[in-house]
Amino acid sequence: MTSRQMSAAGLVTAVDPSAHARGGPAYRAWASAIAAAVLDGRIPDGTRLPSERTLAEAAGISRTTATRAYGVLRDRGLASARQGSGTVIRLPLTERNATSLLATSADPDDISITTAAMPAPPELARLVHRAAEGLPSLMATHGYLPDGLPLLRERLAQRYTEHGLATEPEQIIVTTGAQGALALLTRVLCRPGDRALTEACSYPHAFDAFSGAGARLLPLPIADDPWPMADIERAVPSAQVAYLIPDFHNPTGAVMDAERRGRIGAAMCRHGVTTIVDETMRDLRLEGEALPHLARWCPDAFTIGSASKSIWGGLRVGWIRAPRSAVPGLIQARMHQDLGASALDQLIVAEAVAAGLLDRSPHLPIAGRTRDAAIALIAERLPDWRIDPPAGGLTLWARLPGRMATALAMAAEERGLLLTPGPRFFGAQPHAGEHWIRIPYTQPQDVMKRAIERLASAWEDLGPRDAEAVRDPRTIDIIA
Repeated sequence: MTSRQMSAAGLVTAVDPSAHARGGPAYRAWASAIAAAVLDGRIPDGTRLPSERTLAEAAGISRTTATRAYGVLRDRGLASARQGSGTVIRLPLTERNATSLLATSADPDDISITTAAMPAPPELARLVHRAAEGLPSLMATHGYLPDGLPLLRERLAQRYTEHGLATEPEQIIVTTGAQGALALLTRVLCRPGDRALTEACSYPHAFDAFSGAGARLLPLPIADDPWPMADIERAVPSAQVAYLIPDFHNPTGAVMDAERRGRIGAAMCRHGVTTIVDETMRDLRLEGEALPHLARWCPDAFTIGSASKSIWGGLRVGWIRAPRSAVPGLIQARMHQDLGASALDQLIVAEAVAAGLLDRSPHLPIAGRTRDAAIALIAERLPDWRIDPPAGGLTLWARLPGRMATALAMAAEERGLLLTPGPRFFGAQPHAGEHWIRIPYTQPQDVMKRAIERLASAWEDLGPRDAEAVRDPRTIDIIA
């Protein structure tokens, strides 16, 4: 593996040892802060850390503190050191570590609330049987569908049209999940050095996709919701591409109102910004009326949809609604990535669209009850936390009274609870996320109750004194 060098200044910026300083020695606080940044993705596996001397100079600590901190990382199995190579992060691929990356665990007593997805609904079995009836005719073909199953494209286009966004089947490209759609779009639409406008906090794999395509992230300032209008209008002229989640935003659960959809869409069109609209959560509406698609105001936008949240994550079927002129290039580029999603999965989703399951997801009644129960229990056990009840989606966005999200996630893991701390959702400005924890309400109610009890226990162990101690004057204390 080729190591990526991290500068001392970069390491000091990426970690926050004050969040882990609870009366112990400074080297342990530094070791815990670096470990937390490794485990939540801020410091990638294979990163070569700066030398102890340069870290000590940049951080204003003793060289002994830096040396002992690196020693703790090696003892924990998170780093290795070789003569002449320095200290390199090596994320251990243990059974627990590997499975937790997929939001599961080898320990049956562990609870994971890292993934915003639910088990397959009972209705899925019936759809599979119906889809299988149409499989023999497809088996007479070669089965490669780089643009997608024609039946599914027709039904998705009809659904968009019925929802007020006129669409032809030729505008639909079926992909291997929404992640496949995002990977394809960023690879085709972004040039190295392009500035990608995003919400201040957003879907972590979107940040990864843009960075992987060579784009530079241009996150909006932190505000009281994901779309501060004045800041957007100032930033749009500087962007070449934009990525927005207007419906049940991940992770906050916020919904962009109709007025801002119109103003943002008009601004993107006026300045020629290539706009990617992620509607992965759009169909999971628990309250209120559906708002028009953002693409109504920005006809050249690329819209991403998916069946994974509304039906089941095991159906790796997503799609792109694209301007017709862009479709041939996307299909040609897609063939370098894969030759199409599973034909059977596409047949199943086509049946689901015909049955109206995307419009009335079978998950909604369960999700609504679990959301309300989780909010009530958090209010009882963690009264200092703030949660604005979302009108849809599958996650709660909880604000902590102190900058302790990563420390809390690590303490919770010691109690068999896996969760994702706020910094993972803030891309280029991870320190801003230390006030936040994302809590998917996708487990059964009895499991969610045990999860929140473990979360409350971990919080109590951190103590209120620590919440005050870790406030960082560099971070603007505004609700995001």
